[in-house]
Amino acid sequence: MLRDKFREFSRDTSSIGQERVDAANGLADALIAAGHSENATVAEWKDGLNEAWADLLELMDTRSQMLAASYELHRFFHDARETLAQIRDKQQQLPEEVGRDLNTAEAMQRLHSAYEHDIQALSAQVRQVQEDAGRLAKAYAGEKAAEIRRQEQAVSQAWAQLRGSSHGRRRLLLDTVDKFRFLRGVRDLLLWMDGVRLQIEGQERPR
Repeated sequence: MLRDKFREFSRDTSSIGQERVDAANGLADALIAAGHSENATVAEWKDGLNEAWADLLELMDTRSQMLAASYELHRFFHDARETLAQIRDKQQQLPEEVGRDLNTAEAMQRLHSAYEHDIQALSAQVRQVQEDAGRLAKAYAGEKAAEIRRQEQAVSQAWAQLRGSSHGRRRLLLDTVDKFRFLRGVRDLLLWMDGVRLQIEGQERPR
């Protein structure tokens, strides 16, 4: 990766360069201390060398910061697209069937509980995208800032839709289970009433 290569280059260059600059400064100081006839020229060259070295260090630092910012921006767009794709995939996994009887409805209810636990893991990714977008949008302007906001809004809207769909299905499954339980209760009660009626009709009538 370009950022890592430049970081390594900058580290090596700073280390080697500082050794060389220190050696040149040491030599210049020794010449000046010895009362060299060209003291003024040596001091001038020493100052020029140190100024050039400071400029180079500043240039490397600026370049490193630019690469770090570029990497962070690209990582944000990658993470946002990845999170959005996962949310949409989970949205498509939501079934419409609610079950034909109590057993299948309860089974689907259990499956949906596992599904909700599964999508909850996405909340951390969504929150990270939102936090990164808020921070990066302040550092950029114009089209880049607008694109950052668009990516964050797409993720947030898809996440809100997924949570809404998941909540709606949970409510629907709960209503379906309650309905089948009620119908089973009614059926059991009717069977019991039929049994009582048969007992009554089977008894010997009084004369």
